[in-house]
Amino acid sequence: MAASAHAHPAPPPARPAAWRTGFYTVAHFLNDTYPNLYPSLLPVLMAALHFSVALAGLLSSIAALTTQLLQPVMGLWADRAGGRGFVVGGLLLGSLVSALALAFAPSYGWFAFALLLGGLGNAAFHPHASALVGELSGRRKGLAMSFFMIGGNLGRALAPVAATTAYLWLGGRSGLWLLALPGVAMAAVMWGVMRPAPAPQPRTGSIWTPEFRRGLRHAGNLLVVVMLRNLASMATVTLLPILWHRLHRPLSEAAALLMVLFLVGSVGNMSGGALSDRVGAKPVLVGSALFSALFLWLFLHASGWWLWLDIGFLGLALYATGSVVMVYGQLLFPRNKGMASGLTLGFGNTLGALAVGLIGLLAHRIGIPGALEVTAGLLLVSIPFSLRLSPRPVPDVA
Repeated sequence: MAASAHAHPAPPPARPAAWRTGFYTVAHFLNDTYPNLYPSLLPVLMAALHFSVALAGLLSSIAALTTQLLQPVMGLWADRAGGRGFVVGGLLLGSLVSALALAFAPSYGWFAFALLLGGLGNAAFHPHASALVGELSGRRKGLAMSFFMIGGNLGRALAPVAATTAYLWLGGRSGLWLLALPGVAMAAVMWGVMRPAPAPQPRTGSIWTPEFRRGLRHAGNLLVVVMLRNLASMATVTLLPILWHRLHRPLSEAAALLMVLFLVGSVGNMSGGALSDRVGAKPVLVGSALFSALFLWLFLHASGWWLWLDIGFLGLALYATGSVVMVYGQLLFPRNKGMASGLTLGFGNTLGALAVGLIGLLAHRIGIPGALEVTAGLLLVSIPFSLRLSPRPVPDVA
């Protein structure tokens, strides 16, 4: 009996790995709720803080300076330092600052500053958490990363409804600070889950290796794809509530449309990741661009129940690439997966979010529908860059 017990050492660690991955997914769910609370309340904030639609679009660009742009640096730092601070501290900072800003920011400038500060927490959480999930996932990285990414998509789906419901039920802006409580509680849970703390991964040589340079050569095409996808996502999320307010439609209806976008998007994320395991990244990326452009255009010309159908299909197509680009980025930099996650989604999404500021200016000049039609056309520009991607750019490194 003793000999047979020692003959199969592999199965016992499998359950703890799956168990921990589930907690990372829940933490991702809450982490991604907080930076997505404010868009559905933009009409309220624009009235209270006195700013225009152009400045509303600029908020996405401002938030990206920390939320997205610092992710590669945070990922590299997390790879080297290990520990629990990046996941736990990131979730804690993001939840507190985001909720308090919604409740108490007295001006546009203070609100923008709070977005920058809360973004530091988001930038700390994402690359380290995704790298740790990648380590736990074994061979089915696309599928495992899809489940992790679903947490983020569900958080984004809940955020509009959570924000508008809290605004209505908690007596307006001043009650929105209560939204911080779930994030604070989950940060405490993750402190316990992440024991023992992830070990640091010190590097004795230079990061500027031939493998790293080879990854950078492939990264340019991928960054363009990520940039244009995030541009479409952020432009839709930012401009739709403002458009609905100007059409004298209920704020709750705009929030429900965004919820459908992200909720069906979570299905697209999982499906895209699983499909990429079978057919590769390029077919998923090209199909996503084609159908996202089509359904964004159709949404702008739809009415009645077609609105709900089109916004759902837009989410399905637009977010099908989330886990695909994450896994592809980790293949580009297999020895620096936290940094890879930060570079792929962090820097790429920053470029897209910065471009949303320009879309906001365009919306101020030609109207919101026209600006979103331009955005649909820009999605098609990503197709040649997707076709240039190599099927498997860098072999995995043990």
